[in-house]
Amino acid sequence: MLNIPEEDIDRITSVLYRLLKGRTPAPIALPEGHPENEVAQLVGYVNALIADQTALAGFATALSRGNLDAEPPAGSSAAVQALKNLHANLRHLTWKTQQIATGDFSQQVDFMGGFSEAFNSMTRQLAEAREIILAEKEKSEALLRNILPAHIAEQLKETGSTVPELFDNVTVYFSDLVGFTTMSSRMDPQTLIAELNDIFTNFDNIIEAHHCERIKTIGDAYLAVCGMPLPDRDHARNMVRSAVEMVRWLEARNAAAPHQWRMRVGIHTGPVVGAVVGVKKYIYDVFGDTINTASRMESNSEPMRINLSEATHGLVRDEFAFLERPALEVKGKGAMRMYFVESAR
Repeated sequence: MLNIPEEDIDRITSVLYRLLKGRTPAPIALPEGHPENEVAQLVGYVNALIADQTALAGFATALSRGNLDAEPPAGSSAAVQALKNLHANLRHLTWKTQQIATGDFSQQVDFMGGFSEAFNSMTRQLAEAREIILAEKEKSEALLRNILPAHIAEQLKETGSTVPELFDNVTVYFSDLVGFTTMSSRMDPQTLIAELNDIFTNFDNIIEAHHCERIKTIGDAYLAVCGMPLPDRDHARNMVRSAVEMVRWLEARNAAAPHQWRMRVGIHTGPVVGAVVGVKKYIYDVFGDTINTASRMESNSEPMRINLSEATHGLVRDEFAFLERPALEVKGKGAMRMYFVESAR
């Protein structure tokens, strides 16, 4: 009969009890010189269980702290296998999440039971939200491009602000519709706005085709520039060609439209300051004496005529035929020489 000291039985029983409770006791130490008998063999088994439990607890702790690089313990027990499966699933889930973070919302998971359904539902919702955000972003950017020059819109998107700039060589176009106040008083609002939309939309198409930029409309007045915010060595020629096409287009429209409109055009060339004004409602505006002078050219023009200042005329005199006008007194400017564009050469 095996004779086991009572104190050894108590130590082994206590350790096994703690293991069954999920605790990690210290290994059992046998006295030096203890015989290699059944007690020593049993203590060896128990200490092996303690080592496995210690490794398992350490691995579980690492996983709970998010350390997915921790090495799983050796062994084939149910607990070890469960933790290994969890470790593999968490690593795979992390990779899936990283792919989603790059915008790949096609990622799905098919493990971890109900969690998979929740994860896949979240992925679908993220994909839908991303599509909505991209659509709204495109709308916002399109609106920004419509109200600001492309170069300025990009600058505003990248930095959140713009810096006022001085452009030395800019040709400025001003036009208004003759008798607009009288004609508009005879139209219902819908018809009036439809007329202005049609006219200004076609003006926009013409100046865009000639690399010019519409700055704004104020009622029936139309302001455009060429040579800013991107320099253009052909700024004067492009703007005058635009003006000629706009007058011709309006003449052709009048031949078939129920409402007849005539326009006056003034063009001047010189330095211009451009800047975004406002922080809540952005508007790109232009400033300087060149703008005022272009406005004076328009007010001293005649219906369906294009009136150029001497500065602009000097840049395009070989491109068009002109009618030189007698010097006219201009408010704040004195006598100024002006030229009507007759035709393109």
